[in-house]
Amino acid sequence: MLNRRFLRIKVFQTLYAFAQEEQANAAAFRSRLLAGVDKTWELYLFCLSFPLEFQHFVTQELELQKGKYFPQEAIIKPLQAYANNTILLQMENSPALKEALKKINPLWKDASDFNRKIYNEIRVLPFFEEYGSKPNHTYSEDRNFLLAIFEQLFADSEHFNSYVEEIFLNWEDDQVVILSGLQKMMGALKETKADFLLSPHKDKEEDLRFMKDLFDLCLAHKQELDELIIAKTQNWDQDRIAVVDLHLMRLALVEILFMPLVPVKVSINEYLEIAKLYSTPSSHGFINGILDKIQLQLRKENRIQKQGRGLQE
Repeated sequence: MLNRRFLRIKVFQTLYAFAQEEQANAAAFRSRLLAGVDKTWELYLFCLSFPLEFQHFVTQELELQKGKYFPQEAIIKPLQAYANNTILLQMENSPALKEALKKINPLWKDASDFNRKIYNEIRVLPFFEEYGSKPNHTYSEDRNFLLAIFEQLFADSEHFNSYVEEIFLNWEDDQVVILSGLQKMMGALKETKADFLLSPHKDKEEDLRFMKDLFDLCLAHKQELDELIIAKTQNWDQDRIAVVDLHLMRLALVEILFMPLVPVKVSINEYLEIAKLYSTPSSHGFINGILDKIQLQLRKENRIQKQGRGLQE
């Protein structure tokens, strides 16, 4: 679930924060960086647990509506449809999911007002009304309905975003990768087999080593990296080069110089994509031009040493 671009972004954000703090402790920031990966996984579990938490509210609301003197079928049917969703039944009957959510569920304490606000938001949406109008649903319809709720909440629900942000400081930075993970998981669900717990890493030890090395090497070789950049930006006012761009170029050069298993093109392209997210519209072209000049110089000086099949330069 946590791809290399996400890991690069985490290192970039940590280095940026480190540079803003006077007398910052590198070891403390490194520890915070590595611990942040676990917080991302907790955030995934928290968001994944929302449909189950919301089901408690739906069940109570359904009983309330049924007990009214004049029950309204237009309200009851969508509630019944949600309560009978096959995916929710699979979630309830998943021992692995139950075990994983044990440390997350307490975070939903006293969430009744929140659930009421979410219900009022989504009950009027076309996909919710359409789903509730059908007496029966296919497995695919059940899955797509829950996925539509996730996508709606992430994109447009101020109540949902505010609630999660109060609990997880990493919400704003991580919500894209969390939604992507939920979409991937939901797309892989089957009626005969449902695995709700994506593997956060292909190799956790390798991912953490990659982040640690990227962070440490960038700090250890900062002067050397800056000298390479300054030499190719002599026609630029150094004070006007965006701090974000400087960090991204340093990181790309660390990979080019000191990470023999990462192709040069991959390193440059990854940080160009990150620049689109975090820097100015003109940064993409600027960074690309500077890095291209530097890597050509490094090749001439035989300073780029890549290993592995197809990586020798």
